[in-house]
Amino acid sequence: MPHLLRHSRLHPARARRRRLPGVLLLSAAIMWGLPLSCPAQDDFAFHSCTASLGGGWTQRTGTAANSLDAGWNFQAGGGFAVWSHSTPGRNTQDHNWWALFIGANFMFDGMGVTNAALQQARISNPTNVGLLEATSARARFFSATLDPTLRIPISPRVSLYGLGGFGWFRRSIVFTGASSQGALLEPGGPTVFGSGGNSGVYDFGGGINVRPWKRAGLTVYAEARYYHGLAVNNASTLVPLSAGVRW
Repeated sequence: MPHLLRHSRLHPARARRRRLPGVLLLSAAIMWGLPLSCPAQDDFAFHSCTASLGGGWTQRTGTAANSLDAGWNFQAGGGFAVWSHSTPGRNTQDHNWWALFIGANFMFDGMGVTNAALQQARISNPTNVGLLEATSARARFFSATLDPTLRIPISPRVSLYGLGGFGWFRRSIVFTGASSQGALLEPGGPTVFGSGGNSGVYDFGGGINVRPWKRAGLTVYAEARYYHGLAVNNASTLVPLSAGVRW
């Protein structure tokens, strides 16, 4: 459990002026990089632009596997195709398409902390009053990654894909316990201690897209990913299994 525990101010108007050039440059880059339209091909199961929303189950592994319970995840993402290729089949109507996408993905994972890990944290930090008062804890993981993705349709309605990338990762452990502040200030689950840190993260994975309808539109997907934190979060390894809808 010990591995889990590991400014200046600007005037608001001045801070907004300093941020404005960066926001304008970022907006211009996005507008320049995105395609002007997102057409869908009739003979393969994806659009040239994509957006997704889903969630599922998160399994823990690695160093933190014995400290955390399996939990749940939520994710949302989007992107666009930067290159595609087709190879004619036996006739002009039969094409084998594949495409390279650049996608951005945000994921949240919530997991419980085991009683054994909580007890170990108390023993390892006997002078931390907050930990001594804790009766439970939750782990929260946030990530935002940029993932080049290769999609290979295997039929007009089904495609497989693989991805890998790098991004930002935050781990947060929140310890809660019984309030001793009296009835007036007593919340439902008071936070008595917290720990967290930001770092880089790499991820990779793959999945399947299935288009239930003949015409282009929404698809359903199922995928598995592997996340491994770096630097202060190098003990955090997650395997989210998720499903959802994709356009």
